[in-house]
Amino acid sequence: MPSRFCYRAQPFIYFSIEKYKYCRAQLTFMKERNESLYNRSQENEIFIFFDYLPRVVRFVCKNDDLWSGIGAPPAKMYDILMNLSIKQYFGRSLRRSTGIIRLMKRAFKIRFKVLCFKTLDNYLNNQCVRKYLDKIIKYTSNPLKLLEKNFATDKTGERTHTRSSWYSIRCNKKIKKRDHVNVHITTGCELHPVVAIDVLSEKGKDNIIFRKHIRQIKKEFTINILSGDGVYLSRENCTAVDEAGGIPRFHLKKGLTKKPKGHPAWKRMLTHAEEHPEEYNSEYHTQSNVECTNSAKKRKLGDVVLCKNDTAKEQESHLTWCAYNFTILSRAYYELGIEPKEW
Repeated sequence: MPSRFCYRAQPFIYFSIEKYKYCRAQLTFMKERNESLYNRSQENEIFIFFDYLPRVVRFVCKNDDLWSGIGAPPAKMYDILMNLSIKQYFGRSLRRSTGIIRLMKRAFKIRFKVLCFKTLDNYLNNQCVRKYLDKIIKYTSNPLKLLEKNFATDKTGERTHTRSSWYSIRCNKKIKKRDHVNVHITTGCELHPVVAIDVLSEKGKDNIIFRKHIRQIKKEFTINILSGDGVYLSRENCTAVDEAGGIPRFHLKKGLTKKPKGHPAWKRMLTHAEEHPEEYNSEYHTQSNVECTNSAKKRKLGDVVLCKNDTAKEQESHLTWCAYNFTILSRAYYELGIEPKEW
């Protein structure tokens, strides 16, 4: 790390299988939080963010260009992601963020072009940015792939400044309610990095998204237990977790039948819950880790989405979760000595 950063609590550790037991021991120690290490990771979080951000954005973009060959060339994807990421880290409006972006560029001596707020607004409404945000989530969680074995999935809502209205025949009046953005996240249960995310303006598709997250996670991580609340309880989801090499653990409702109907993982899960209820509940309650993640992100970076168009809402929320993952890397660096080497 550059000399401007605060020194670490211990020398750098090459995160390999040989050091896996060391990190597990450190995690056990962290359950009784070391205030000195915690303070250091929080105080220097902004330095980690501005050291890692250009590296991961450059790695994700790979000099990609959105220009189709017709008309004026668009802005470079590297500049777009740098501007939007800094804007969302501080949580200000597009106009007010312009000055903050210029200040951070000078303070940390980062090379990129500061874009006009209107240009940033156009790209927030451009869905081509989304695939790069997914890659940022992927590469900011990959440094912890040997550490994270248990995962949990949940859905949370984020407030917006828009409202939907409709006429109710039953009430004989017009009803107006605030809109929300629905965020499905899957997180690790140790340091709580977000390893898969989907942000939607509408409700639904819960089980489809759950199975999509499983397919993404098994490419990079080894799954031991994957838990979810009652929304994700289905035979298809049990089979998907089982095929990925994991153990499904869901919140069980009353009146469930053990009939597998072509999904033996469903019957195994219910049989285990019936024969070993305490063990099942203990494994299911890894779900509380994703609740902690939702709470931590909202306290650190807020739970309000400022944009008004659906695409912009989704991508603004997505950017906030990308910024959250950098805060997890700060903890990994100062408390465990883990530094990413892939990018």
